Amino acid sequence: MKAVLKQLGIAAARLSVAPQGLLYALLVPAAGRTRAFAWASQHAARWSGLWGAYRRRALLRLLGGRVAEDCHIEFGTLLSKPTAEIGPGAYVGAYCCLGDVRVGAKTMIADGVHVPSGAAQHGTTRTDVPMADQPGRYDTIAIGADCWIGAAAVILADVGDHAVVAAGAVVTSPVEPYTIVAGVPAKLIGSRRPLMA
Repeated sequence: MKAVLKQLGIAAARLSVAPQGLLYALLVPAAGRTRAFAWASQHAARWSGLWGAYRRRALLRLLGGRVAEDCHIEFGTLLSKPTAEIGPGAYVGAYCCLGDVRVGAKTMIADGVHVPSGAAQHGTTRTDVPMADQPGRYDTIAIGADCWIGAAAVILADVGDHAVVAAGAVVTSPVEPYTIVAGVPAKLIGSRRPLMA
């Protein structure tokens, strides 16, 4: 019975977001896909409760987002790039900001986590030109499968499968699989690797 109710909820959510999908289609030619997607994500972030989570996921999927049908994205979370991917069974907490990121299956991202599109989005080398006018680079950040990203962490580099990033950590260099990192900048503090017999 639970599975049937879930499928009914998914179908109802798809129907309920059709007007936002139409508005998105009208905005794309005028504003471009990235800005239209960001608008839709901001709009959907305001939907609360379980029904809001169903609708948010349905809208992001309708707009072409690579969002698994069984992932969960909480209230207040924004996806700023249409290229973001949220894998099967992944959980994204409340008030997160995700740029161009690939989140693996069964990964858990706590509240208030920020994953911008890399650490080089703005140039800083020249002082005669405002930083906002200097060229930058947008990178894709990969967070592997079965990871735990603690609350308020900032992820600026890739995180390998099965890794743990402590709350408040700032990841500035790649995190190896099965490792536990903490601090600013994040440093190795432990391992999750199974002991070999």
